[in-house]
Amino acid sequence: MLADPRLRQLSRIYQRPLETEDAARQAVAADPGILASALFIEAAESDDVTSIEAALAYADARLAELAPFTGDAAGEVRRLLAEKLQAWASVA
Repeated sequence: MLADPRLRQLSRIYQRPLETEDAARQAVAADPGILASALFIEAAESDDVTSIEAALAYADARLAELAPFTGDAAGEVRRLLAEKLQAWASVA
């Protein structure tokens, strides 16, 4: 069982065991869109997120929490998430 809850979260998101920081960084770097999509869904489901700005703030907080596991891919995750949020805003 994974001791760090963030590794458990990322393992669930990436649908495979990510038992080390390095494994998590590799997964995020290989496909940052998966994490961006997961954060988009989390933000959309949150009662505290009521605007695009609030969704970005929510995602920034989650990315800060996951920083040891996102490495250099954090910027790309945020960019992809922002694209999803803008598309959502254009139809809302």
